[in-house]
Amino acid sequence: MLPICGFSQDFHYSQIDQSMAMINPATTSTFSGFERISLQHRNQWLGAGTQFMTSMGMMEFSIGKQVRRTSAYSGLGVYFINDVGGDSKFSIRTGGVTASGVLPLSKAHSISAGIQVGYSSRSADFSRLTFFNQWDGTQFDPNIDPNEVNGVNSFSHLDAGAGVAYSYNKDNENTLSASELSFQGGFSMQHLNRPTLRYNSLVDDKLPIKICVHANMRYGLSPESNIEFSAAQFIQAKYLETIGGLFYRLKMKSASRVTSFVSDQYFVIGSYFRSTGSIIPCFFIDIGGLTLGVSYDYELGKIASMYRQSIEVSLKFNFGKRSIFSSSKMR
Repeated sequence: MLPICGFSQDFHYSQIDQSMAMINPATTSTFSGFERISLQHRNQWLGAGTQFMTSMGMMEFSIGKQVRRTSAYSGLGVYFINDVGGDSKFSIRTGGVTASGVLPLSKAHSISAGIQVGYSSRSADFSRLTFFNQWDGTQFDPNIDPNEVNGVNSFSHLDAGAGVAYSYNKDNENTLSASELSFQGGFSMQHLNRPTLRYNSLVDDKLPIKICVHANMRYGLSPESNIEFSAAQFIQAKYLETIGGLFYRLKMKSASRVTSFVSDQYFVIGSYFRSTGSIIPCFFIDIGGLTLGVSYDYELGKIASMYRQSIEVSLKFNFGKRSIFSSSKMR
């Protein structure tokens, strides 16, 4: 008899830097290189008795990017996201594209703007749930008909987002010498069209606009090592979330000066911190353009009484030395 209102944010990753083009489309293809394939998977709240998993795949392309990026170029990304949670397999499947335009202001400075358009479908299956009237006095009997209809309609909707970004990198490379600095920051808005969520005939909600302000900075300690700081602020309806990270990057092997196929290799260790009460230690191994990252969320806030751990894995392959579509090279 009592009305109950619930609020929540969109699904999100802890390794925000590994899926930045999903957060801000203006960062599409602003990395050092030509094309990039990114995969990311998160298994949230291990041991909760049910599964909450989010998977993402994306490929970014460069159009007109030059060796030293002294002229304007475009970026294009194609992505797919599958988010499934709970016993009812409540799912959100999204496919879409991101597009960016990058304008160099000088050798080290550039600005970019981007848009994102996606198509999402949402569904759930109540036949996977158990209800009180399936209790036979001793145990739950799934063969007893609970006389419950599927309370969630399957529906689809379009989604749109946009963003701007600024980058500073003296040599447009991942390698930093001592006292050198690189920086990228931006602002984005998702769900600009406020899509309607029609889960049933009684619900006609609008998905709130999600705002993000983000920044990433690297500072060279020596030719072999640097430190990295990353932060993002998310705002969606009543909810605020801040996530920051601090990392140490150590060069294991320098790029080949003979062949263009071998890039610098790094080992990265550090941690993200989430304002909701999470510490997220992680490490990354970059072996010549192939980067593997693993992070482990440990909840410290109120939710820790029920759910403590989540694990996330990312994998990226960067065509950083040579474009797969042309003869362009990074020298």
